[in-house]
Amino acid sequence: MQYQKIKNLIISIFLIALFTVLGANHIRETGRSHELLQKTIDDPEFRRDFFSDSMLQNRESLSEECKTFLTNVEKDVIYHPIPESIVDKSLKTSYVDGWMAERKYNGVSGHEGTDIMASVDKRGVYPVLSMTDGVITNLGWLEKGGYRVGITSNSGIYYYYAHLDSYANLEKGQKVKAGELLGLMGDSGYGPEGTRGQFAVHLHVGIYSFEGGRELSVNPYYVLLSLEERKLEYEFSQ
Repeated sequence: MQYQKIKNLIISIFLIALFTVLGANHIRETGRSHELLQKTIDDPEFRRDFFSDSMLQNRESLSEECKTFLTNVEKDVIYHPIPESIVDKSLKTSYVDGWMAERKYNGVSGHEGTDIMASVDKRGVYPVLSMTDGVITNLGWLEKGGYRVGITSNSGIYYYYAHLDSYANLEKGQKVKAGELLGLMGDSGYGPEGTRGQFAVHLHVGIYSFEGGRELSVNPYYVLLSLEERKLEYEFSQ
């Protein structure tokens, strides 16, 4: 009986040691994965050319971490954030690749996104839709972003919509579906809450990763281009 107790004790100690080692290895591997993702996504060329034809065609040359990020965005995005008007064809939008262009509000910074400009410079006209399924993780005023919505997709990627004029019926923590109305395009931001008119009416779109607790942005321009043929139709007019 005493021998059996000693034997059971030895087995228990062995199992505890084994699980401790395995757990430590898992933590090391997870940390290494985050480290690699940060290094590769933080590469200026990757971030600038994100989702471009060249990158998609040469995806096999990317690291596994970057390929995973690329694949997740491909799966996430379903609709363009600005629909077509079926009642007023003059309500067009346009955008250029302004990634990391210089901005001079409260100091000089790089532009981490793409601005979708309204052909009719009038706030509260153009609907803004979610490009993805996800959960609203940020909602409310930012000094630079004005009235904004931040949605974290099911894959953990963060999609940022800024300078809205008003919100749809949204709450933080709410689940949203791709194509769901988030609000109306505006010109809010660059000041205390409620500031408007500091720039033309537009929607700022940003795409971010928060792997390893670090915020990393990538260029949304080519993502938006890929969604040009996936615009919903809405009834909206001036």
